[in-house]
Amino acid sequence: MHARKSPALATATVALGTGLAMSAPVAQAETAHTPAPTAQAAAGGTDASAAKAGWHLIWGPKSHKPTKYWATPDFVPRSGTLGVNARCWNGGDGTKYKIDVVRIRDKKVVKKGGWGYCSGNWMTVKTSAASGTAYYMRIYLKGKPHTVEAKAYYYR
Repeated sequence: MHARKSPALATATVALGTGLAMSAPVAQAETAHTPAPTAQAAAGGTDASAAKAGWHLIWGPKSHKPTKYWATPDFVPRSGTLGVNARCWNGGDGTKYKIDVVRIRDKKVVKKGGWGYCSGNWMTVKTSAASGTAYYMRIYLKGKPHTVEAKAYYYR
């Protein structure tokens, strides 16, 4: 009985892996980090968990040299739910930061995040999005310039 199921299972696995590889976003990862929005986040690639419901990485992680303002590159969610996160480190100097999510076509801020301290912890902002529409993050720092790291996800 295993002999008949094995070729079918192997064919299904190859088909699933090929389909995910063709549709998976290109992650521009510089460093490996645990995705912040949920523990269900997929780190991209052809991992079988990418087919499950959860957060899927679409951009990042990327970092920017010390700055007071960073407009990230564009990213396009593949569903109606978008999550972004960022962090910075301060060493106790009191610098704060916030994230705004901006729609590219009209430069409209679709979601504003609150202010938090640069402590190395991830700040997450979730919002509704139009699948296939391009967005970017504006990350502001109030205080001294710091290195900033950011990522974006869609939920499906």
